Amino acid sequence: LQALRGRPVGECIRQLRAWERLERPAFERLCRERLAAALARARADVPLYAEDAWRTALAGRSAGRLEDWPVLERDVLRHEGERLLVRHRPLGTFYRRSSASTGAPIAVAYDPKAAAWSWASEYRAGLWHGIPVGARTLKLWGGRNTVLDWIRHDRVFNARELDRAQLDKAARWLLTARPEVLMGLSSAVTRLARHVRAHFPDAPQPLCRWAKIGGEQVYAFQREEIRRHLGARVLDFYGCTEVGAVSAECPAGALHVHAEVVHLEVVRDGEPVAPGEEGDILLTSLTNRAMPLVRCRVGDRGSLSPEPCACGLPHPVLSRLVGRAADLFVAADGRLVHGSALAERLEAFLAAAPPGAVGQVLFRQHDARRWQVLVESRDGFDERLAGALAGLVRDTFGEICRVDIQRVATVPRERSGKFRYYARAPVEDR
Repeated sequence: LQALRGRPVGECIRQLRAWERLERPAFERLCRERLAAALARARADVPLYAEDAWRTALAGRSAGRLEDWPVLERDVLRHEGERLLVRHRPLGTFYRRSSASTGAPIAVAYDPKAAAWSWASEYRAGLWHGIPVGARTLKLWGGRNTVLDWIRHDRVFNARELDRAQLDKAARWLLTARPEVLMGLSSAVTRLARHVRAHFPDAPQPLCRWAKIGGEQVYAFQREEIRRHLGARVLDFYGCTEVGAVSAECPAGALHVHAEVVHLEVVRDGEPVAPGEEGDILLTSLTNRAMPLVRCRVGDRGSLSPEPCACGLPHPVLSRLVGRAADLFVAADGRLVHGSALAERLEAFLAAAPPGAVGQVLFRQHDARRWQVLVESRDGFDERLAGALAGLVRDTFGEICRVDIQRVATVPRERSGKFRYYARAPVEDR
């Protein structure tokens, strides 16, 4: 079906599997050549890259030196999208729109072959683990498409609507259909795993072989809860609207960059950092002939490993993926602390809570010394657990912080259905 739509996914999977068998020097040479070709096409075909900062930076220079290209900010992509389109658009060009989880939404044009490379990258990563294309899947994601979901063997539950009734439906389908794969936003899959163990304690294990999670920052406590409650092997994947699939977890547990289709840099203040150092992630698509994005700052932070993976794959390894670079909060003493520090401390708290006592938790900062914690809580949530949540905030942001614990029926998610465990309070509530 994808081939009939002009998206030769099968052909791309076969090519990726052939390339991944190359020796590392040959693989790296291939990726450099594909990057140079992509830069040359972008320089020749995209109006914006002949204007403004790009005209100054690239004047008299070869397009093949990536370091000479200015960083492409999301605001430029948002407001200058038309000038980022190639002059002669490929047949079948279509748009993907972001969920706005890293700011205002954006729209990126793709040609059909670029979409095929992205799909193929995801399927190829599944094949590393023995997951066949078309494996029966329970998916906790955004909207659904009845026909395409049926063709792909997916049963989709909307992550924006994960109330008790939806969780019950998803859990019962998981128990009766016994899909091979559970895929979705990391917070949604974790919540379903917790729900299954609390309300279906006699459910067999494993309930599914693999849990493929992403779309949000993935925490160790989520991996552990999914493994413990469902018996599934947890696989991390990372992608974005700007370039599609970016990286996926290998059998050895490393997050490999799909370097044949996307080039990933890590920079600080616009300059490359040494392997192992953390910085802003920049992405360059090597396959998109409709809107070639070069050095696009996607709003995430991470680091590349200085060492190759023991699995033997030649791809670079993304050793740390922190999430949104903008998610810095001011501590009581003026320090800047990334919100993920709170989520990383949740593991011990959730381990101590009785099954089913705690659903979702959201830490909201009003100002440097005032926090509110929204908790979906049921029987078993007591003053001891409330005090432990307040202690998480004080341990992270300062003992003088005032913390208000508020029990709610449902913790709000972002419009996309994604969820972060931390946020700034709405302006009207500050």
